[in-house]
Amino acid sequence: MKKISAFLAVVLALAMLFALAGCGAKKDEDPMVGTWEYNDPESGLGAVYVLKDDGTGTYTMKVGEEEVVYELKYEVQDGHLLVTYVNNEIFSEDDVFDSEFSFQDDNTIIIKDSFGAEMTFVRK
Repeated sequence: MKKISAFLAVVLALAMLFALAGCGAKKDEDPMVGTWEYNDPESGLGAVYVLKDDGTGTYTMKVGEEEVVYELKYEVQDGHLLVTYVNNEIFSEDDVFDSEFSFQDDNTIIIKDSFGAEMTFVRK
């Protein structure tokens, strides 16, 4: 009987250990995931990236009050944001747009497009 009690105690202790470890364990968050907004008050141009942790998202281009939303797939590689726009009539899904980026801080990212223009996006 003592062996069974000791065995049950060990099994219960292990079950509690795994349950507590599961509660506290958090997957490393990708710093790119989130909503990023750019606004240029002088020109009235703006843009919003919504990047999800599954590698999908949207890009909203704003000109004054007009907005155009594109669905996208993205990947991050060595300081480059690689974006493919999907389900639209303008861009081919074979086109990959490569933009260099750097974090200014946790809530600010500078994205340089293929033409060298820098845009500062702020996390929302």
